[in-house]
Amino acid sequence: MHQALRTVDYSVTADFQAARRHYYGSPVASPSPSDEPARPADRWLTLPALDRLVSYDSPRPCADPCTPPPIIWRHRPPPVPLTAHTAERVARRLNAATAHPRLAAAVAAALFTGASLQQLATASPRDYDDAAATLALHDRARYTDGCAAHPVPPWAGIFLRAAACFTRLVSGEDQELLAAPRDRGHLLRVAETARLRPPQPPAARRKGPAGRVEWDWRERQEAERYEAMPTSRVRPSRR
Repeated sequence: MHQALRTVDYSVTADFQAARRHYYGSPVASPSPSDEPARPADRWLTLPALDRLVSYDSPRPCADPCTPPPIIWRHRPPPVPLTAHTAERVARRLNAATAHPRLAAAVAAALFTGASLQQLATASPRDYDDAAATLALHDRARYTDGCAAHPVPPWAGIFLRAAACFTRLVSGEDQELLAAPRDRGHLLRVAETARLRPPQPPAARRKGPAGRVEWDWRERQEAERYEAMPTSRVRPSRR
């Protein structure tokens, strides 16, 4: 961009209305409330689909070309689709919370796949099919439901398209389409900035200070239930 700007006259502005006036060539009326840039509301949106975002599963990308079939939910229930109203609120909050296309797309993908960050990181640009509106996630070791293609709801498509364009521009087809495991802290901060969180534990069972999001609450519940099972019910490992 800097190289291109050397050959032209230009000005820089950080004022949105000034940019609109420059683009349209004349003063414009003040935008209606629906046109205002979205800002995350103070109230949290608690979304069960985020329960597994920090799951302990660890699927890896497929090394060989892989064309996953449509998802069949065998080992876990599918996430409940967002209502139109909730989807609009989520999209506005993500748009206001970050300008990073891959982080925004990763949060959006978590909401319609219910996948962990590790599994989201298996997707490359070739795994998003804009025409078919599908996103393929990989799990050859079958920690979850194996390699599978998930339908992309219309509200999330814009985030996936932006991430695909961004990834092809900066890194190529062999890189992650969405956030990588090393981006965990950044991803959770984006979700929290957008005031999106998974269900939280009762106050009496919180491990951290009040007000802090506990992302691993569901995982802790499952681990505690497993540890409480009688030894006779725990299947011995095979050697």
